[in-house]
Amino acid sequence: SSGINAEWPLRPGGPGGPPAVLMVHGLDSTMNPSRLFNIFCMYGDVNKIKFLMTKKGIAMVEMKNSRGADNVLNHLNRAKVLGSQISISPSKHREVVVYNSAPGILEDGSENVQVFVNSRFLRYSTEKKAAKNRLVDPSKILHFFALPLEVDEDFVLKLLEDKGCPTPTSISMHKSEVCSAGLLEFDSTEEAMDTAAIANHMQGTHKGTRYLMKIAFTGKKSMPVENYEEAKPTAAVKAKDKKEDEVEINLSRNFND
Repeated sequence: SSGINAEWPLRPGGPGGPPAVLMVHGLDSTMNPSRLFNIFCMYGDVNKIKFLMTKKGIAMVEMKNSRGADNVLNHLNRAKVLGSQISISPSKHREVVVYNSAPGILEDGSENVQVFVNSRFLRYSTEKKAAKNRLVDPSKILHFFALPLEVDEDFVLKLLEDKGCPTPTSISMHKSEVCSAGLLEFDSTEEAMDTAAIANHMQGTHKGTRYLMKIAFTGKKSMPVENYEEAKPTAAVKAKDKKEDEVEINLSRNFND
């Protein structure tokens, strides 16, 4: 892609350039600044997000630099999330102003403005952090990581269920020396997008240990099993297909215990 830097005049600067603002149209009423951040943060650091109160379904997103804005536009424009196809374009605004009035309240009860400049969830704040990210289009397979070592597949699936996320068709886990990670496969890219928006950066306590679940897009279209336990079908899939186990195993790469 040719990118969108040329759309912003008078923007000299160092690597990545100065802040760049994006307009996002077509947002569902269940979307809010935190959920939008959960998706955009995979492509660049987000400074501020402001949902317009006078025009429903529209938000302004200030990215830290035009490099991140380019990434968002190139990978997320026309994506479907929470039942709606979003449209992303460069804005003529040079920043998102958030302090000139009291915040509005969105339909879900959250504030329409959120500042992420000092968020610990920024993934591009240092060169070392930035190098860990993969710039890929969303697909139906998500990577989750940073969970405690003692959690298992059922714990992850219960987290997603409690949050109202779509049900994965299969899950695969991997234990490193420091955390649990894994892959989640869904029926569609849209279901994976919904899960990323809702469940990325989910926090809580498990058996006295604080946990944080981070999510990233893999860009993969089929479930790999190298370096992971064999992918297991989730309970919902087992129940649905229990009379066709043999066919299910042959047609997919999911394996029963």
